Amino acid sequence: MNVDLLAALVVAVPLLLAPASVPDAVFFNQVAALGLWGLWCAYAAPRGAPAGWPLRCALGALLLLAASALVPRILAGRSPTDGLLLLAACVVTLTGARQAHDAAAWTAWSRGWWIAGLGCVLVALVQYFAPSLADGWLIAANSSPGRAVGNMRQPNHLSTALLCATVMTASLWQAGRLRAGWGGGSIALMVFALALTASRTGMLSLALLVAWAALDRTLPRALRRTLAATPLIYAASWGVTALYAEWRHAAFFGAERLAQQGGDISSSRVAIWKNTLELIAQQPWAGVGYGNFNIAWTLTPFPDRPIAFFDHTHNAPLQLAVEIGVPATLLVLCLLGAALWGARDALDRAMPAATGSAAAAAPTYPGRAALAMLAVLAAHSLLEYPLWYAYFLLPAAWAFGVVLGLGANEPREPPLLPHARSLALRLAGVLMVAGALYAVWDHARVAAIFAPGPGAGSLRERIEQGRRSPLFGHHADYAAVTTEPRDPSPATFDRPLHQLVDVRLLQAYAEALHAAGREAEALYAAQRLREFRRADAQEWFAGCGDAEPGWQCETRPVEGLDWRAMEAQAAAR
Repeated sequence: MNVDLLAALVVAVPLLLAPASVPDAVFFNQVAALGLWGLWCAYAAPRGAPAGWPLRCALGALLLLAASALVPRILAGRSPTDGLLLLAACVVTLTGARQAHDAAAWTAWSRGWWIAGLGCVLVALVQYFAPSLADGWLIAANSSPGRAVGNMRQPNHLSTALLCATVMTASLWQAGRLRAGWGGGSIALMVFALALTASRTGMLSLALLVAWAALDRTLPRALRRTLAATPLIYAASWGVTALYAEWRHAAFFGAERLAQQGGDISSSRVAIWKNTLELIAQQPWAGVGYGNFNIAWTLTPFPDRPIAFFDHTHNAPLQLAVEIGVPATLLVLCLLGAALWGARDALDRAMPAATGSAAAAAPTYPGRAALAMLAVLAAHSLLEYPLWYAYFLLPAAWAFGVVLGLGANEPREPPLLPHARSLALRLAGVLMVAGALYAVWDHARVAAIFAPGPGAGSLRERIEQGRRSPLFGHHADYAAVTTEPRDPSPATFDRPLHQLVDVRLLQAYAEALHAAGREAEALYAAQRLREFRRADAQEWFAGCGDAEPGWQCETRPVEGLDWRAMEAQAAAR
């Protein structure tokens, strides 16, 4: 397979794949990223291994996170997908480090991002200006009228994909592999699509492009001016879209948000950060456990909590601190910071300029573009959690590997078994492809519960089949305890409670505890549900003003219980 074609597929397909699955709408996007990046690692023939402590620091941080995610979940019989994705990130980081001095691989990867960015532009234009054409197969239907959401179905994800594509388009332009007209036009289109997302995260991240233009004197003058002008292009795009929306009497979410007076501009982020800091203060040393933020936060009394159910803190450092503890988080951040510092020479390592009429006047510096892309993802990670998605995590790992590889000396093989590392990486890539194929098969057992095909069995039969899934069985457990007839065992709640708690699940859990005679635990769960003040939970509490209110109406605090005691009840077999 041609390397350029493979790189385009690796980058573009996970971002542009439109078909959705249930119950996870972006399952196909994630599994495509895992399988295609595995194919890249297995096929793209990595060169020599750059030695050095920065790479070891980075891999140490990733392996620490992978172990924190894998070991407890495997021992508890829960899904190990987060840990497996972190191991895949280690493989991709190593591959990026070994390919750092390969100009052809970098050019292919940059071109793949350019193609992906233009594809995202097309999706955004259709979703906003011609939503009736979004058939769900090539372009995802727009679930948020008045803004573009992309085929990843999240405006912030679309905005980050466009910003990463802008960075890599700039790299192609600098390398002389994209004419100035094409480069400038592409960047303008990507910024226009960014405005259609009405993403505040994306808008703020434009400051990173301006900073890059101001600090990097190796960029061609026209490119620096284009990057510096991106906020102006964004403002013009915003204004044009607002005028169009007024002319067509259509919705434009960005203008509506700007016109809103008052409200929470942080979308409850400040409130969830405040609650997170309280959890960290309660358990600063070991944290609540990797992946346990949602259950710990939901089942801890917070009278001032946001009404939405959060499964992430929307800030990566806080997420790590609350889940693996402050000391381990500081260790991870120090290792990653040390790796970047040790690879600072990557910023000055140049690749030769392209030849021909479109050649740039100066060579390109891939380390700077890779670092700019990492900065975009890092900025997004301070407000959301993009790196929990394979289609952002694995490209970030490759870019990180490129920086580390460029920061090392010229590639060299170890003195013994010179091809052992290449073979190991190829095998790991094959395992990633096999894992992606297995995940598709395993997920089908769960998807059949929510979208049964011809000849599917009864709901109970499909649930029992889905519960045998080691990766996605929690979805089947959720169906078992929230559909009639409900599974009455509190132990069935263990896996779904460790994924995402919602109104239906928390209410069902309280009722199951009450039916099992665990009155204190049942009332504790009911009181936590009441704290959310959600309209879809009020029906359950509607009779609390009657002469004989139900058991769930008691407001006296339950003493002697916390989230760990509730977790132990759910885990009891």
